[in-house]
Amino acid sequence: MSDINVLEFSGEVGGYAGKLFADLGANVIHVELPGGDPDRYSRPFYSNVPNKEGSLRYLYLNTNKRGLVLDITTEKGREVLLRLIDNTDVLLEDFPPGYMDKLGVGYGRLSRINPKLVYTAITPFGKDGPYKDRLPSDMVCSAMGGFLYLAGIGDDKPSRAYGDQAYMMASQYAAMGSMIALYHAEETGEGQFVDVSIQACVTTALENAAQYYDLEKIIRRSSGGLEAGYGTYPCKDGYVYIMAAMGKNRYLWDPFVHWLIDEKVEGAELLLRDEWAEPAHRKKEESKEMFNKIFLPFALNRNKMYLYEESQRRKCCVFPVSNPKDIYENPQLQYRQFFKTLRHDSLNAEIHYPGAPYETEKLKWQLNRPAPAFGQDTIEILKELSYSAEEINSLLEGGVAIGKETA
Repeated sequence: MSDINVLEFSGEVGGYAGKLFADLGANVIHVELPGGDPDRYSRPFYSNVPNKEGSLRYLYLNTNKRGLVLDITTEKGREVLLRLIDNTDVLLEDFPPGYMDKLGVGYGRLSRINPKLVYTAITPFGKDGPYKDRLPSDMVCSAMGGFLYLAGIGDDKPSRAYGDQAYMMASQYAAMGSMIALYHAEETGEGQFVDVSIQACVTTALENAAQYYDLEKIIRRSSGGLEAGYGTYPCKDGYVYIMAAMGKNRYLWDPFVHWLIDEKVEGAELLLRDEWAEPAHRKKEESKEMFNKIFLPFALNRNKMYLYEESQRRKCCVFPVSNPKDIYENPQLQYRQFFKTLRHDSLNAEIHYPGAPYETEKLKWQLNRPAPAFGQDTIEILKELSYSAEEINSLLEGGVAIGKETA
């Protein structure tokens, strides 16, 4: 993808979209306003020392990108942008709706300069509609997209998954939509505007919840913990997720109970009674209490990996709930060399990064360079745009651009 040029005006919302391009070899320029990418100030920081170059979130989302600091609110800054557009295939931005239009550099103007341009805008609700001007957070987008409610269990209050999951979903769909539009542009010579709604992206992640309501008028929620033998349970070194019951079938339940009997768990034989094959019985509070009384002493004296490996041997469904340490040490991920190491001279350290969730034979995913320091590549990029040393120094001195040194 080295022949694809991406111009990215993204921060906490769309940074992952640009990363997906950059890690496959595209030339991605990460453009920051003089105040800096908001992610530069996001915790956690390397060695817990807050500084503009040490945010782990920023470092992760901006690998393989080059960095340009440019004030596009100024006329001279917009002139630089217009030069960049000549050779840009994809522009990614997550500004509030209409922000670029107000500056005079929206899709309408830029597409006249470069008709093949794919312009992708990520906004909370899309570019039109009654909510288009509202600017909520990731959590609000998750809530209004239905994700929080679906994550709740039974009558419990809705739950939020850790991190900015709505933003990550939007970034993935933005990259996907951009690639589709880019293919169209290469085939036809016509670029287009790609309108990404974070709310809509979240709603697509609800599996068949919408169909449940449409066809059966049932508002679906997570079912873990609503019946005995189904859900998350504590063990000696953390938690395991159990799926020992599925409807009225006993093909999961019986091997699980016989395992407990083989381990001489007190009262386990009671779980073989016929009533335990009935979902209605397993959902009773007294049934859940009885199951916990039998299973928890067993689980709390065993590690999650023992429970997982033994359950696999016995054709049962008990799975470890992995924390970050577990993930990093996971033998499957280690075997596939999922985690990559990258040297950061600015931090005088090597940092481990998650790799690609896919492998391809022809298209190589690589981790070649760390996230750019503030203004790291500004001068180099301006030179590529045929700015003279005198012009570059003028832009730097006027605060239109920020670089690591003078030209």
